[in-house]
Amino acid sequence: MTSIASEIVSQDARLRLRVAESGDDPFLRDLFKSVKAAQLATADLPSAMLDTVVAQQYRAQVAGYAAHCPAAQSLIILRDGSPVGRLLLDRSPTRWHVVDLALLPGARNAGVGREIMQSVAAAAREQGAGVLSLAVATSNEDAIRFYARLGFSDIAEAATASHRRMELVLAP
Repeated sequence: MTSIASEIVSQDARLRLRVAESGDDPFLRDLFKSVKAAQLATADLPSAMLDTVVAQQYRAQVAGYAAHCPAAQSLIILRDGSPVGRLLLDRSPTRWHVVDLALLPGARNAGVGREIMQSVAAAAREQGAGVLSLAVATSNEDAIRFYARLGFSDIAEAATASHRRMELVLAP
């Protein structure tokens, strides 16, 4: 199997993916903090406590993903050569599952997520997968609308109290 990063090719020449390396850990921690800190801001925690909580949640997320999706591949999203996000992707021959997609604030609402997801769908289709799936927090209404605009459908029977499962059927 070729590198997953070379299989997912963006139509936007400024965007590309590469496999995450150990040297990416500081970026991934900062990316996680940029996502979670905004969510936790309403708690009005002192800065040091917020940093502690975010660090604990980051470690928990890494461990949880490793336990539930041990074969998932972590890819760094680059725009003009600089890291702007991460895609965690679990692939099987018939189904590709987006475990996590996260972007830095400056890359959000700029077409990066749309382009990456369209590129993932095209690569999955090309590799013969019939479905691209993901789970999104029920509280993340922006993400739910984003995925719906891309053609993902709710799989109501797979929903939990905290997450909605969504799928995109990939036509050959």
